[in-house]
Amino acid sequence: MVARLKRVGAVARVETLMLLRDRANLALIFLLPIFQILLYGYAISLEPRHVMLALATDEPRLVAQAVDAINETPMLRLLGPVGPAGSADKAVREGRAQVGVEVGRDPNTRSVSVHIIADSADPAEVRPALGVLQIGLWRNVAEVYAQDQAPEVSTVWLHDPKGENAWMIAPGLIGMIVMVTMLFLGALTLVREREHGSWETLLATPVRPSEALAGKLAPYLIIGLMQTALLLLIIHGLFNVPLPPATIALVALTPLFIAAYLILGFAISTVAQTQIQAVQAAVFCYLPSLMLSGFMFPFNGMPQWAQMIGQALPLTHYIRATRDILIRGAPASSLFGEMAPVAVFASIAAGVAVVCYRRRLD
Repeated sequence: MVARLKRVGAVARVETLMLLRDRANLALIFLLPIFQILLYGYAISLEPRHVMLALATDEPRLVAQAVDAINETPMLRLLGPVGPAGSADKAVREGRAQVGVEVGRDPNTRSVSVHIIADSADPAEVRPALGVLQIGLWRNVAEVYAQDQAPEVSTVWLHDPKGENAWMIAPGLIGMIVMVTMLFLGALTLVREREHGSWETLLATPVRPSEALAGKLAPYLIIGLMQTALLLLIIHGLFNVPLPPATIALVALTPLFIAAYLILGFAISTVAQTQIQAVQAAVFCYLPSLMLSGFMFPFNGMPQWAQMIGQALPLTHYIRATRDILIRGAPASSLFGEMAPVAVFASIAAGVAVVCYRRRLD
């Protein structure tokens, strides 16, 4: 037993010395988690801020106190003055507001009715605001004008009448799955070749860095496109998520999104020494996209500096694009505004990847 413990201790000592000698691994193990705790601890909030709310009624006195309460709530922001009946519903349908509230009276009983219209395409933002309206704001404020009768409150999820969670989650989930897959595939390309011994063969060929980048990533680009199409068919078949005609344009522009994370992964692969380092670096890169894109946490709940980081990430714009097309039924032309930042990110990542690859060749 003593001899076994000595052998185990000897192996552990050698492994510890090798680990201490690898500064890159030490940085990934200790420094990156500290950075992530600081980043996400300050950036992420479960409560959104300034959710746009449209208010409409033909009797402004019914909502006078409600307007004051809304203005004092950081979670909500009024979209202009109180409009006539029907204007709040119109504002949500046009995308100018995320929540609309129509307040009126029953012509027979004179009881107050509150009709809430919620945009189902952005659940992380809308659900907390909806909770404020349903639980606190309207049941406490509207009763003042309800002639001793509690107001009748009804809620409708626009674009998703049944209020199914799958409709709200599935479009963003497509982008997240494709992002993780492509980032890891790109991060392991050159590292795997080095460990298998085929890296030297590639270096001996007269292939330019840009050509190597295009050739290495082309198969994965096709795989990512096939994966996207398959996921769209799955959410349509299992959850009845609509696939309007503009979905074709979404799929046609998806290679930009795929290329952005593939190229980023390739840049990681050029500097990583081992597959473990590549995986750790890929995790460090995809966590900001996951946390700061608005998929899991309210985008408007983050401080301004965190929103700027989120706006620079391709996943943020791709999630918005999929929600606009699949849930809101937006036209194909709406994609260009969201995919332009993705193209910029992909171009910058390609430049960084080529520079890193050339240095690796030297």
